[in-house]
Amino acid sequence: MNNLVRIISSKKILIIAAIVFVSLIYISVSHKESPSSNASRASQKYFTCITVEEGDTLWDIAEEYKTEEYSSTQEYVDELLSINNLNTATIVTGTNLLVPYYEVKNYD
Repeated sequence: MNNLVRIISSKKILIIAAIVFVSLIYISVSHKESPSSNASRASQKYFTCITVEEGDTLWDIAEEYKTEEYSSTQEYVDELLSINNLNTATIVTGTNLLVPYYEVKNYD
């Protein structure tokens, strides 16, 4: 009976040690991806409304307003099309467009 209690106790200790070990590895890996130097900075998405001027294209607007959060100008143009419910990239002078942008806020 005492041997059985020792075996069960040693298995419990082994399981608890394994859980602690896996938890520590998970925590160390998950925190490597978020550097502490950026902990006090956060990028927030905002929207503004602009009026299309003569000669403007979605590409021009994207070049002016896109930030590093977008991987490409085309990705930004695609978002402009989507949020403004546009079927084509053709825009008309005088049209109002909703334009997204990101701003970095410091939380020091």
